[in-house]
Amino acid sequence: MTETTPAYLPKSLRAVASRRSGGRVATVFIALVVLTAAVLTFVPWQQTIIAPGQVSIYNTMDRPQNIEAQIPGRLVAWFVQEGETVKAGDTIAKLQDIDSKFLDPNQAKRLTEQTAALREQKARVVARISRLDAQLSNLEQSQDLAIRTSRQRLGQAKSRRENAAQSLVQAQKAYRIADEVAQASASERVLQLSDAIRQAEQSVIMARQDLETARIQRERVAELYRLDLRSKRDDELAQNDLVGKGVRVKQAEDALKIAQRAKNLGNLSQTQVGIERERASAAVVSAEAALSVADRDISTSVLDLSKVGTDTAATLASLEASRESARESLAKFDEGLAKIAVERRNLSGRIAQQIVKSPRDGRVVRAEKVGAGETVKAGDTLATILPDTTDQAVELFVTDNDAPLLATGRRVRLQFAGWPAVQFTGFPSVAVGTFGGRVRVIDAVDDGTARYRVIVEPDYAGIQAGKEERWPTPNLLRPGGEATGWILLDTVPLGWELWRQFNAFPPTVKRPPVGESGEKDGDKPKDGKKEPGYIKLKTK
Repeated sequence: MTETTPAYLPKSLRAVASRRSGGRVATVFIALVVLTAAVLTFVPWQQTIIAPGQVSIYNTMDRPQNIEAQIPGRLVAWFVQEGETVKAGDTIAKLQDIDSKFLDPNQAKRLTEQTAALREQKARVVARISRLDAQLSNLEQSQDLAIRTSRQRLGQAKSRRENAAQSLVQAQKAYRIADEVAQASASERVLQLSDAIRQAEQSVIMARQDLETARIQRERVAELYRLDLRSKRDDELAQNDLVGKGVRVKQAEDALKIAQRAKNLGNLSQTQVGIERERASAAVVSAEAALSVADRDISTSVLDLSKVGTDTAATLASLEASRESARESLAKFDEGLAKIAVERRNLSGRIAQQIVKSPRDGRVVRAEKVGAGETVKAGDTLATILPDTTDQAVELFVTDNDAPLLATGRRVRLQFAGWPAVQFTGFPSVAVGTFGGRVRVIDAVDDGTARYRVIVEPDYAGIQAGKEERWPTPNLLRPGGEATGWILLDTVPLGWELWRQFNAFPPTVKRPPVGESGEKDGDKPKDGKKEPGYIKLKTK
């Protein structure tokens, strides 16, 4: 409905006169404001972090790996071509060793000969040690017997000395008795003296015979000692026996003379007393001589005991030194055998390393050294192999500003190079051509450029539930291919997101409820560790 046009206005002005439409415009404006407010309040917006990356493999053992030369050598032949499929243990290439230590083709035979020679020498040393052990055992037994014998002789010599000492005491007592006796019957004395003369004569005869026998024995022992057939101790014993027999002859002759003089002077009491005294004195002298001989026997026995111990100890020490020397030689032979055994194992391992084999099933991607006769060093890459695996992952790289917002289990939308896709930021549900994933690992340190690597694996729970499509197969989605990821954060109202963008605030991140990670029993196993929670960043 239009306003009334005054009649005084010209016709042209009346034709363009305005109509009453202000209320309608206000209504439309208010509706737009209400609609905009409703959209900003109730329309959800999915916050995301866009990160570039590449296709990778999560399992470390399934990633492309280099086949390296274990030894320096010359490339002889290749047994595979690039792109060929190989099995674990298949021969890939052959090298010819160029190390001077392993150039001898007969080295294994020579090591075998050296081993046989060392074992033979070792057997001889073992036999020598056995002989030395037997000699030591026999010598120890002989030492024990010789020491016991010497001790017995020493004991016998001491017994003889005790007897001689007792005889001396008795002779001295007899001498004192003879000195004290002044009167005796003359006739009885004469008879006694006659008997004494006869006994003395017999004693002289027997003593001279014993002396002659001792002299012959002494000469024989001296001759045997000179020929090293008797010991010096035997010679000393024979000499002592000869001296003792001479003393007995002198004693017998003195006793005979005394008896004869006593007979001639038998009627004279004073003379008889003198004879008795001389006889007693002779007995004392004889007893002293016997004591002196016993002392010499003791001294000889002590020296003999000391000599036996010293001689056998020196011999034992010499044999033990020889045995220790033989044992040292045995240890050296054992060391040599062990060294040769190590060399043989090294040689076997070295020969085995000349054949380059595939570590596992896979495909030969690239051959680095291709020329026959080309020289390689230990550690040089000969080829690269891609193992047969169905394991898939994507490596995304986020900045240090976005890294604190992430946690394992976050959902990710992925776009792969070569697969057309349309991704609506904020509305992932309407995306076309993208694939679902979950954050599996977030690096604890950056790569040196303030970027952090995030490893994303397929959303196995969503795939099993039929909510997500399976990733392309590994023969289509090859490692190293370009990928783009949208890491999904929290869902907020559209107005909040616009307000956050205008104020340059970071996204809002809250701790997700249990089960948001999407893992279920039977899904791909985790490492068993508790995942860290999400972080809510507060803004001023």
